[in-house]
Amino acid sequence: MLLPACLCRCARLLYWIPVTIIIVVVMWSYYAYVVHFCWILLTCATQRVVFLCLFHVCFGMFSWSFWKAVSTPPSSPSVEFQLSSSDSLLFELERGGMEKSQILLEISQKLPVHTRTATGAIRFCHHCQLIKPDRCHHCSVCQMCVLKMDHHCPWLNNCIGFFNYKFFMLFLLYSLLYCLLIVATVTPTFIQLWLGKLFDSCVKLHVLFLTLVSAMFAVTLCFLLLFHIWLLASNKTTLEWLSVPFFADGPGSEAFDVGVKANFLQVFGKKKRHWPFPVFSGQGDGHSFPLRWQMSARSPSVMNGSGHCVMEGTVEFWEKEVQTPSIYCPHEANPGLHSLIENSDLSHLYHSVLPSVSPEGVSVTIAVDD
Repeated sequence: MLLPACLCRCARLLYWIPVTIIIVVVMWSYYAYVVHFCWILLTCATQRVVFLCLFHVCFGMFSWSFWKAVSTPPSSPSVEFQLSSSDSLLFELERGGMEKSQILLEISQKLPVHTRTATGAIRFCHHCQLIKPDRCHHCSVCQMCVLKMDHHCPWLNNCIGFFNYKFFMLFLLYSLLYCLLIVATVTPTFIQLWLGKLFDSCVKLHVLFLTLVSAMFAVTLCFLLLFHIWLLASNKTTLEWLSVPFFADGPGSEAFDVGVKANFLQVFGKKKRHWPFPVFSGQGDGHSFPLRWQMSARSPSVMNGSGHCVMEGTVEFWEKEVQTPSIYCPHEANPGLHSLIENSDLSHLYHSVLPSVSPEGVSVTIAVDD
């Protein structure tokens, strides 16, 4: 027992090696830029002050974002998604897969769960003994289910998920700006050193390596940041880009895409003053997300190609503001419409929900508070 525990602790220490490498490289770059470049090579006092001010702003924002991305723990689902003791016992006693699936299906009716496995079953984590919320995945490194898991980043030794994805994006942004600032300000001196006009060997070595390393990281970070900007604009995680999420009616690669602006606001929030800073300002709680067919469509209510309901009007999902919406959904497309409404937040947000049933389908009119 003691040996496996020691090996496990040693393995956890190894996970911090990439983080340590980043810290060492950044601290060396700080020393090389401030001491060897600004204080030794620069002769113009005004240029020195401007460069040092810009550098410390980028360095401070980078360090803050890096610390928040590393130190913010990944969030696991709330207690309501975990099986109760009675449900867990009943689930374990059942032998057949169909019976277990039926138990999970009955429990999930009370939860805001839309995603399924590829076979159409409820997504269940046997390690954590819970029903996975939408976009939640189990991390084998962190040994826990992570809300809106994007990926596990070895360079941060942390899972990037719902509560620290903004910090990760800002970390990439400020890392890129940090590298670009170094390249832009040091390049003229780098050219002089390369041509042999400056002969201090120690200074030359630091400045040459500083420029080359910064340029190399800038190229890498540029591609990585552009990739995550595309993911943010299309409201996808890295895992959803690699494996399309499934729903009751099949796969939906764009199910969570509700428009570029709304996608951005889900992560960065509506308060613009919080956008540049690594403080949490996102919308929602990470357990449920607006689906594309739930959001507004300024055209009349129609069925889209995948059989989902399309809403008419303007809906701000997170702010619960609705203007003259109407939902039209045939029974074939969504037989559980009534139960979905009963389990949603509509019952306490609006005056009434009045369904009128016709042979063609179900039409729901929502009276809105003024």
